[in-house]
Amino acid sequence: MASIREVAKLAHVAPSTVSRALNGSGYVSEKSKNKIKKAVEELDYIPNQWIRNLYKKRTGIIGVMTPDIIHPYFSTLWNYLEAELDQYGYNVVICNTRGNQDKEREYLDTLERNLFDGLIVGSAFLSDEYYMNIEKPIISLDRIIPGIPLVTSDHHQGGILAGELFLEKGCKKVMCFSDPTRMELASADSARALIDVMEKHNREVIIESFQWEEVINYQLCMKRTRTLLDQYPDVDGIMALDLCAAAFLKTEKNKKILAYDGTYVTDFNYHSIDSIVQDAKKVAKESVNMLIKLINDQPLKKREVLVPVKYKKGDTL
Repeated sequence: MASIREVAKLAHVAPSTVSRALNGSGYVSEKSKNKIKKAVEELDYIPNQWIRNLYKKRTGIIGVMTPDIIHPYFSTLWNYLEAELDQYGYNVVICNTRGNQDKEREYLDTLERNLFDGLIVGSAFLSDEYYMNIEKPIISLDRIIPGIPLVTSDHHQGGILAGELFLEKGCKKVMCFSDPTRMELASADSARALIDVMEKHNREVIIESFQWEEVINYQLCMKRTRTLLDQYPDVDGIMALDLCAAAFLKTEKNKKILAYDGTYVTDFNYHSIDSIVQDAKKVAKESVNMLIKLINDQPLKKREVLVPVKYKKGDTL
């Protein structure tokens, strides 16, 4: 990460001049401002937020909106987000909506009242229009909203990886729990890519779903897996979120099981679960980097970042 002294050196000005230019706290000539701006962009410099708060009347607080903190991937991601934001002097407020639109609206209203400097949205349920009318820094982590920057995993890559693994293991009928028709969700790319790979080899993909309560409640998840296995006895491969994959492993030992997220949950069983791993640490770093730039009115080199996923070998494929 570049320092203010490196910016000053590249712009051929004093560090104090860079500080005045960034904070708007004193006179800086237009010529120097232009040199500093060019140096900031070239070095991708992000100033320390505590210093900026002294001059910009900001709160130093970032809202992080989640559907439920108990979800294994989101809890892992929020931990990394908090660590990343702390490096810039920001405190974090976890906005737990539980899928409730009224709660989501309250948090967005808090952002508009300048009680948050920015918002990172893990899951959105309100309309695109609601978000598009907010002139505040927002980053989305899954929902594709016009005008809102997106930082997410490369789910298309994840779906291709999954399909190739199932083919390699000889699976002919795979059950998947991501809805390919949800074009507004980046995560749905995993299902679309999986279907493409499997159907090219004349294999079948069954699309099913879990209710949110089942995704975060292991007992409900177990009950749902038993129902699905009774309904589809000939399925030989399953791709599901970590907790759901763990429930399938507990219920059925003779099917190929692939977890999607790759959190700590995949190592909690007697058998480690093969996983498509989302790099939560990298997602956090990229989303915070982009949000800080928005807050500081710095240009974004790109408004969509796809973080590569990887395969983690286990005992279930």
